[in-house]
Amino acid sequence: MNKNFQIRLGTPDDIYRIADVYTDSVRELCKDDYEPEIIAHWEISTPAESRLKAIESGSLWVAEVDGEIGGYLVSVPGELVALFVGSSYAGLGMGRALGQLGIEIAKNNPPGVVNVESTITAAPFYKKLGFKETACGYFSHGRSDLKIPVINMVLL
Repeated sequence: MNKNFQIRLGTPDDIYRIADVYTDSVRELCKDDYEPEIIAHWEISTPAESRLKAIESGSLWVAEVDGEIGGYLVSVPGELVALFVGSSYAGLGMGRALGQLGIEIAKNNPPGVVNVESTITAAPFYKKLGFKETACGYFSHGRSDLKIPVINMVLL
């Protein structure tokens, strides 16, 4: 597989491919850290169209390899909201590149700390980016009635 990827702003035409990355990432990369019933609900909990607001605000970025979306990021001042990489793109440096971009975006306006609600699976990844654990909790974004455990982390 080509390890060269490009990062660009997401467009409305990307929403279904982004949803596929999300579903694959949750299903394949998180399966060892979450119960099957959580994974089953989680992977369908975020409709593709729900990403349009982030796209319209310019806060959603995608990473592409040969025209295929392999990962995406949503970042706003003060928070890295979402970062998911498809299972077949894990280990290529795509997550790190998206994470570094997310940190840059989150540290602007005003400059300061960056918060992230990490999956249990991604906590070691975020630690490598310099984040520190602050608490354990449940995913607070979206409208899921299922409590998805997360690790609250901060980058100072």
